[in-house]
Amino acid sequence: MLHNLDFTRDQESVYRSLVAVGTLSTEALARSCVLELPRIVAALAELQRSGLVTSHESPDGGLLWEPAPPSLALGALLAVRQDELRSVSAEIGKLDAAYRTAVARRGADDTVETVHGRGNIRHRFLQLQRGAKREVMSLSKGPAVAVRRADNPAELTAIERGVRIRVVVEPSVVEEDLSLLTLGLSMGEEVRVAAEVPTKLVIVDGEHALLPLHAEADSIAEHAVIVHASGLVSALSGLFEQVWQRARPLSGHSRGADDRAIQALMLAGLTDEAIAQRVDTSVRTVHRRVRRMMDRTGAATRFQLGWHLRDEAGEDG
Repeated sequence: MLHNLDFTRDQESVYRSLVAVGTLSTEALARSCVLELPRIVAALAELQRSGLVTSHESPDGGLLWEPAPPSLALGALLAVRQDELRSVSAEIGKLDAAYRTAVARRGADDTVETVHGRGNIRHRFLQLQRGAKREVMSLSKGPAVAVRRADNPAELTAIERGVRIRVVVEPSVVEEDLSLLTLGLSMGEEVRVAAEVPTKLVIVDGEHALLPLHAEADSIAEHAVIVHASGLVSALSGLFEQVWQRARPLSGHSRGADDRAIQALMLAGLTDEAIAQRVDTSVRTVHRRVRRMMDRTGAATRFQLGWHLRDEAGEDG
């Protein structure tokens, strides 16, 4: 935690030990933190310079160390950091205003940024998500090519910050990344499944959009555009909302072969094999449950069953 205030691991360990105990000698700190004495001495020197610890002489001539109250010492450091961040924020505002003025002077072409190469696309993708303040909306089509869900910690971090995450995926994405999608659902991510998603797309705060430059499979991972123009981003947001409205929510049910979980996964477009894996049962059991639902609804085919289940889901909602 204290590394966010530029403290080293050694310094944090020493300070935490002192906070927990109250007063310790240099040698006792070395034993408590399981660190070599020179590292303890170096950490104490920096902590003392920062005002987090004080020392006084012990009866045997050594030094005893005491922690400063965290709310006082760390609070002061935090206030300084907050002042620095406010100054940086003000400077970002000035730079952004200068950038927008220059863009307007050069013409509208600069409102669309072209990015080449997987590494650069991945960097800009994560940068956009880390900067999200309100909402991230994304369409996930086919397999990941630049940033895999497993390599995207920024998404879960954004959820923890209170950013709303809405995702529409194709059934193949559910089968590929089921465990990670389930983790996102458990943290508050909203996931829907559409039989077909028109394009890969990420929209952040209704202000920036990232999408492939070309539709060809061999070009998607290598060339992308970032749209900053409000009119274009609004149009892309409208596309997302249309796909979102037509898609079906991905079930957040816990494992267990209950009919409601199977129904939800059927409506999401998963195969029987994928459903069986999701609900931790056999494909035969899924077949049997589907047959029972067909008998209950009077459906002659799985297609008819799908329509019955959609009507029921609409009535429940």
